[in-house]
Amino acid sequence: MYGPQQPTVQFLPPVVVSQYVNQWVTTSIPNYGEVTAYITDYNRRTGMVSMFMYRAPRYQPQFIQVHHSDLVGIAPYYGPIPPRPGRPPRPRPPRPPYTPWYPGQPGGFIPWVIGQTGIFGQQRY
Repeated sequence: MYGPQQPTVQFLPPVVVSQYVNQWVTTSIPNYGEVTAYITDYNRRTGMVSMFMYRAPRYQPQFIQVHHSDLVGIAPYYGPIPPRPGRPPRPRPPRPPYTPWYPGQPGGFIPWVIGQTGIFGQQRY
């Protein structure tokens, strides 16, 4: 008579979804699993929720629209905005200074010409 209980899924009513427009949330969506999303719009007439979804491990934004009944649970998201993978990106090495024509000369071509022609004083030998 009292066997193992099956989990029940409770769908979110429209009024709950509409409270999260323009906010970051965590939710579960069938075929996607647990996701972090930014809800951009909710259409009360059709029940469609527009959002940018971020999924581990890459956390690349993906724009999707799902019906509000496809959202299983919803909660505010308080992590880094936008969500990032666990490892921070590696910084790029600094670029060498730009020196056209004569990379070995400090300051580049124009100061070298000025120094060679003696426009501003004695010519250097």
